[in-house]
Amino acid sequence: MNKLIDRLFEKDGVVKILSVFIALLIWFVVLDQDNPFTERVITVPLSSNVEVLEAKNLQIVGSSIPAAVDVRIRGRRKRLESVSSADFNVFLDLTEVDGSGIKHVDIGIPEYTGDKEVIIVGTIPSSVRLHFEKIVGKQFSVNIEFTGSLPEGYQILNQRVDPGIILIEEKESILARVDKVVALVSLNDISVTKELVVRVSVYDIEGKPMTQFTGKYPAIVNFDLARKLPLISSVSGKPKTGYYLKGIIPDTSSVMVIGTKDLLDSLSKIEAEAIDIEGKSESFRTELNLKVPQGATLADKNLPVTALVSIEPLAARTISFPTNMISIYDSDDSGAFQYSIAQSAVNIPVEARPELLQELKANDIKCSISVKDLGEGDHQVPITVSLPAGISLRERPSITVTITAVSQETATKPTPGPEPSSEPTPTPTPAPTQDD
Repeated sequence: MNKLIDRLFEKDGVVKILSVFIALLIWFVVLDQDNPFTERVITVPLSSNVEVLEAKNLQIVGSSIPAAVDVRIRGRRKRLESVSSADFNVFLDLTEVDGSGIKHVDIGIPEYTGDKEVIIVGTIPSSVRLHFEKIVGKQFSVNIEFTGSLPEGYQILNQRVDPGIILIEEKESILARVDKVVALVSLNDISVTKELVVRVSVYDIEGKPMTQFTGKYPAIVNFDLARKLPLISSVSGKPKTGYYLKGIIPDTSSVMVIGTKDLLDSLSKIEAEAIDIEGKSESFRTELNLKVPQGATLADKNLPVTALVSIEPLAARTISFPTNMISIYDSDDSGAFQYSIAQSAVNIPVEARPELLQELKANDIKCSISVKDLGEGDHQVPITVSLPAGISLRERPSITVTITAVSQETATKPTPGPEPSSEPTPTPTPAPTQDD
């Protein structure tokens, strides 16, 4: 064996090769001592193509993409010392993400752009755990809700909102919590009929506002302010003789009127034009012409308001009136004549509404006759009849009065009738004319 080694060293080529090898070995030994092979970790910004998610209607929820990752590199210490984060590009490729859920996305191999000889070991972390969620759109009806209160009798009518439906695009989990979309209007400060621009509020299933939608969706709210007012109707003219107006029965006792609050506050009623009942002898239905003030309108202009005008015949009754209750006026004061009425009672024909005649008594009537300028003998004298209000005389009655001359020795003055009542004397009812 020793002879073999001796022969190899006798050759020049072998000696040269061994010399070079030994020199390199010595160089590496010296190099490892002065510039050893080591490892370094550099924090490098992480870039991504997150914009590709928008085209797929995806969003990252919960966590987010890290701003930087650590890159492990190896090499000679002096070389590594001159390497910086600017020498690397680290990219997170989201192209393959295509659905909702939690996914682990691998971080790409760092790209080294420097001029030093380094070895890239890997990144820390090597992947990112991300939660992806689909962005979906859903339509919601916009509801109008009023806060505050209105005075009694006031109402909000014809409320409407534009748009009536809005499209909300959000993550599936958020849309699943949306309960309602509301346009809020305060009633406390309403003074005129308005068109209001508001921002709709979105509420979750717990009734709480979802602040992420605050101020995002505008809407125009229109409404009419109305007040319920009593309807007053009246008549003009008189029914045919023998008939009376029993009453006016409108379809409704009140109407809704639209206007500004100031105008509505100034109104206490709505009047209808007077209904002509001249010469009417039967009930009829008619449309009422309502006198609506300028600036106001009826809430339901297309629905006519009608009324039943009830015309009924007057009830008739004959009252037996005692003749001893008839007052005699304008008699001869000298006592030369005596006045007498043979019959004990006289019939007084009257007419009126049934309810007025039902309780009428003779004591409610005042009767009187005038014997002025009448001489001795029998005379048919008309009776002046005074009746309570609302009751009329159908036909003026008369009575026979006997006037007898008496001697001066026995002459006495006639008694004008019963003692005057302490009650006021009713106004005499004039005799019916030919037209009556």
